Amino acid sequence: MEGKAMRKTMLTVMGAAALLFGVAAPAVAAQPAIIGGSDATETYSFMVSLDNGCGGSLVAPQWIITAHHCGQASQARIGSTDINSGEVGQIDNVTTNPGTDLTMMHLSQPAQSAPVAMAQSNPSPGTGARLLGWGCTSWPNCQTPQTLQQIDLQVLDSNACAEGGGGSGDVCISGDYSHSACHGDSGGPAIVGTTGNWTLVGETHGPGDNGGECATSTLYTGIAQYASWIQQQIGS
Repeated sequence: MEGKAMRKTMLTVMGAAALLFGVAAPAVAAQPAIIGGSDATETYSFMVSLDNGCGGSLVAPQWIITAHHCGQASQARIGSTDINSGEVGQIDNVTTNPGTDLTMMHLSQPAQSAPVAMAQSNPSPGTGARLLGWGCTSWPNCQTPQTLQQIDLQVLDSNACAEGGGGSGDVCISGDYSHSACHGDSGGPAIVGTTGNWTLVGETHGPGDNGGECATSTLYTGIAQYASWIQQQIGS
């Protein structure tokens, strides 16, 4: 589930791109973000920017869901569309569901921002889903925005992301060359619902085809399948 082969491919691709642009290759694999999106149309109180370069979702006053492959983080900015703004929280503990890419980060103090509701079941194929993130808005010439980006795509059958390591409990989101998740947004949310009434269905894991590129479907770690484990962490 952690997609080691995927991240190795990402490193190779990013390293080649870095040589082309005359800059040093990144020390860690870049993470997926959003191409073809637009500036956020609302303030998502639960949206998190972590100081490890990944996104996340506030699911309880002191708990953030993000991706294990993003690595450690010490600070979170919560509830702003500006990557440099928002409520600041300090992370004092991290726990990962064994064998998965699902990580929960604990805040030292409760956040004032409102958490997002979590799905108890996966959305059906064809359901509209919104992706959020601050990553690359173009690829391979990556440009990252200061303003949170969003894009509305569709849920696919989970089998469509099987090559990326997805299982039946995960969420697969559509994408193409001009509209997809891309490098820079791992750990961030896929949500369903309407303005002010969103539900978290997935956490950004990586390309659905395991190719290490953008312009494809995106695999999201399904939240519903881990609902009991998540609640155990929140209640502990």
